[in-house]
Amino acid sequence: MAYVTIKDVAKRAGISVSTVSCALNGKDRISNETKRLVEQAVQELHYIPDSRARAMRSLSTKTVGLLVPDIRNGYFADLAYAVQDELSQAGYCTYIGTSSENVRQQDAFIMDMLSQHIDGAIIVPQGQMSDALRRLLKRQLPVVFVDRSIEGVDAETVPLVVSDPIPGMRDALRDMKDLGHRKVGYISGPVLGSPTLQERELAFRQCATQLFGEENIFVESSGFGQSSCELVIQRMLSVGVTALVFGYSPDTVQAISVMDGVDGILNQGMSFVSFDDIELFRLIKPQVSVISQQVQKLGGLGAQIFLDMLRGEKPESQRVDTVYMQRGTVQLIG
Repeated sequence: MAYVTIKDVAKRAGISVSTVSCALNGKDRISNETKRLVEQAVQELHYIPDSRARAMRSLSTKTVGLLVPDIRNGYFADLAYAVQDELSQAGYCTYIGTSSENVRQQDAFIMDMLSQHIDGAIIVPQGQMSDALRRLLKRQLPVVFVDRSIEGVDAETVPLVVSDPIPGMRDALRDMKDLGHRKVGYISGPVLGSPTLQERELAFRQCATQLFGEENIFVESSGFGQSSCELVIQRMLSVGVTALVFGYSPDTVQAISVMDGVDGILNQGMSFVSFDDIELFRLIKPQVSVISQQVQKLGGLGAQIFLDMLRGEKPESQRVDTVYMQRGTVQLIG
């Protein structure tokens, strides 16, 4: 049979469905012999209790919705793992979906989550309020935003766990200056609609201006394909930039792929640093210098805050310091 039901267990044990239910739920009035019969039937039939039925009785599904932009992105895969690991230890199942950086797909998943009667959600939002998000928030379920914020959302209602880009950015730029670099560039990522990427760009402008002077910093936004990615780097080189910061790790991956690998960028005299300490950056040679958002800490904090909300607490938003990790792609200027 495809699914074993409680009726099948009752039939095998030779007792009523209500008696099986009482035995499975630990009711004291069930005799030890009856409990033994039920346990034996459960083992023989490999019965798994229906969590939906339990949810209807307890008003809790022990299920949390987790929405990330792209599970193929190593950063968001690490984030999802950290959240899931923390929730699993607390006895919760994580229902994971991706928005593919698309508001419509985000909303479709949120509506699907609501149909599953989740206990709440942890979301990396798309940077703007949407119909589905409004519906979710009106349910007054515990909701936590991680990695990205949405303008106009009260942080007391929806706690936010994000990284602070300034500490890692400042340390990376100081290292570049100490190694002799005098002109620095920044590729910001698709900043439109992303308060997080906008904040990173602002952090670069502030830190770089203090260290290098406004006339020696150069900023470009992305949203480009592979062919123009190379052109952006070439434009940076043409104005004398020798050190580059990528604010969005997919852009870094793209640049490496079209510039004949890491060595292809370094051989042109360009040192570089990327946000996000994804696994790829640690596997390739030389390893990519990064500004780490401490994704494990971000995910763990997001899950902990969510669990606090389930207990009726009102936790505050949290910011995690970014950390600069110098590796092989930041070198002494020749």
